[in-house]
Amino acid sequence: MNDIIVQATKSGRTAYPVVPDPDDPIILQIDSQLMRVLDVSASGFTLSAGVITNGRRYPFSMDLPTAGRPIAGYVDVLPAEEDEPLQCRFVNLLSEEQEALHRYALVRQKQALRALRSARLGN
Repeated sequence: MNDIIVQATKSGRTAYPVVPDPDDPIILQIDSQLMRVLDVSASGFTLSAGVITNGRRYPFSMDLPTAGRPIAGYVDVLPAEEDEPLQCRFVNLLSEEQEALHRYALVRQKQALRALRSARLGN
């Protein structure tokens, strides 16, 4: 039997988040700082707590491994409890940028499914 378990997150984001490949990370720059995202979706991304201030809007630039050029714009950092990961929501992205995010999420989902299949076949 092939089971795929999907769980909804409590982030309030409206798109399915994927975890970047550690060997091919997403390079994110916010407020002149380079950092790693914990996950990314077409509607936003998650960062570790303490990196930026929640409740603010920041300019960002993001290099997706599957995109030909950086995605740039603004994100709103949603309110969060202290020491909880920060949910960042994209603000008014261009349709080309949203397409690049959808494409990246689809590629990562396919990679995850292939890894699950390989692991099951290897057992």
